[in-house]
Amino acid sequence: MKAPVKEIQLTKIKQWYIPVNTESYLALRSAGVPLLRIHQDFIPTLGLLVKNKIRAKEVNFKTGILEPFLDKVGSSWLRKENRRCDIQATSMRFDAVKPESFEEAKETIPKLQAVLEKFFTRWGYGFTFDLSQIKTRMRLSVNYWLDSEKLPVIDIEQDVEELPPIPLKLGFTRLTFTFDNYKSKTVGLPPRLGSQERGKEHRIGYVHLLIEVSQGGIYKPIHSTRCTYTELSTVKPLIAALMSIPNMDVHNFDNPAE
Repeated sequence: MKAPVKEIQLTKIKQWYIPVNTESYLALRSAGVPLLRIHQDFIPTLGLLVKNKIRAKEVNFKTGILEPFLDKVGSSWLRKENRRCDIQATSMRFDAVKPESFEEAKETIPKLQAVLEKFFTRWGYGFTFDLSQIKTRMRLSVNYWLDSEKLPVIDIEQDVEELPPIPLKLGFTRLTFTFDNYKSKTVGLPPRLGSQERGKEHRIGYVHLLIEVSQGGIYKPIHSTRCTYTELSTVKPLIAALMSIPNMDVHNFDNPAE
């Protein structure tokens, strides 16, 4: 009996598709595609890999995710008296406009920053916070932008598994790739008066390659190497070429690589 097709939710931000929730990411991971974002050019490849396993539904990022979040943030800030806010496409201002409201604002602003930082980190945004105060006004200014260098983050209860080794057999030669988790950590600090702060990142990770040759039916290693993700050339030509293989051999998916 065939397993039921799972429906997942993806949202598109510029040229990237991102799992909307943890369940969608875990379904992709179970299907052998543990990706936090997928370039639009690779959607046909994804369809080939998860065919008859997963069906994707697209959620509009602006109307389904971003705008509801911003509306909630603005409404929450305005629940207290003597406050104003202005939320635009790339900036926000949260004001306390009377001195008697400053102390309460000082307690609220770190919580607001934490909420914003969590959202920006989740969806791969860069951001800055600037807290300023004059006699008649305290203001938290926020700038935010989609950062192509930042990976989205999805919180899951279990540890993220390393990708298993991926072997590719070419006749009597076998290439085995192993991919480290590409870890992205954002460090945020509470805002200080008169300071501007930006989330900082630290990334690590390597692609490992083992080359083996079959001798008497046993694969023996002849070379190994590794490089960082930024040292890889574009993978588009190779992926496009590999996608054509099932057209040449309809049984390709059944050919073992071990």
